[in-house]
Amino acid sequence: MIEFLRDLPAYVVKMLLKNRIGTVYDFVRADTDRLLRITNLSFEVLSAIKRDFMTRFSGTTVRVGEYFQYLGELIDPIPTGVRGLDALLRGGLLPGHVLEVFGEPACGKSQLCMTIAANVASRGGADPVDVFYVDTKCDFSASRVQSMLLAGKCSEEDAREAMQRIKVERIHSPEHLLGTVEELLAQIDQEERFGRFRVLLVDSLPALWYAHHNSSSSCYPVGMLTSLAGLLRKLSSENMIAVVVVNLRIVSTDSGQQRVTQPALGRYWEMVPTTRLLMSRLDSGDKGQNRLISISKCNYLKTDDRQMVTLSERGVV
Repeated sequence: MIEFLRDLPAYVVKMLLKNRIGTVYDFVRADTDRLLRITNLSFEVLSAIKRDFMTRFSGTTVRVGEYFQYLGELIDPIPTGVRGLDALLRGGLLPGHVLEVFGEPACGKSQLCMTIAANVASRGGADPVDVFYVDTKCDFSASRVQSMLLAGKCSEEDAREAMQRIKVERIHSPEHLLGTVEELLAQIDQEERFGRFRVLLVDSLPALWYAHHNSSSSCYPVGMLTSLAGLLRKLSSENMIAVVVVNLRIVSTDSGQQRVTQPALGRYWEMVPTTRLLMSRLDSGDKGQNRLISISKCNYLKTDDRQMVTLSERGVV
């Protein structure tokens, strides 16, 4: 077939170009009846050429689940140190992906973030990991993180080193957050101190975006949210950073007047996280320390899988 393509008559090539068919894509996409009129070739010959082009130049179709399983085999997950969460995520946070944790207020999302920061930063071995922690609610407590580390049987020296590997940035506006992520992208390839940076925690997004709820221009907060989505995807995928974002759970009413539980920030944010986890109390009247973490959305894990965790002096365990 290749030899035949090389021997195509010059007039056929000329007629194809005259009719604006100058690429493989143009040829394959063109209607066969139109090609018959232009080239004067037989139906069998044209069909054979199309099949050859499709074989040699088309991409390979891969199932989404198989693709993420393949990535998981290439990239080692980062253990969070929370047994139930690591079991749910098959090992921990997956570098290159954006994970969202959402839930009702005061259900333990910030405690989970601080626990992840403490556990990841205190990892032993020859490959320590740095954590960048974005605090939008002034909820981050260095003394709380230190007490988690000491309660987890870290020595004072190890706890001090782990604390130094957690970089905290207080953010008070969406513009500030966008600038911070842009700065991370610019510095990560330029400075050696960012070489161990593998986890970004953002606690939380609604605290910033709800400040623009009554903005005179509805496009402004949406535009910033879209920009942030692009920056987080670029930061995670190009640098193999595991991004964790905290969101709120809201209850709305659908067209059938049914109450629906969903994450805040609307449809513009809905497709950004690769994985979405719901953190909730065991029941509405539960005032204990047990929490349920379930998979609300994921391309490579089973939806509705769940694990129970507990809030303790060591953080979330």
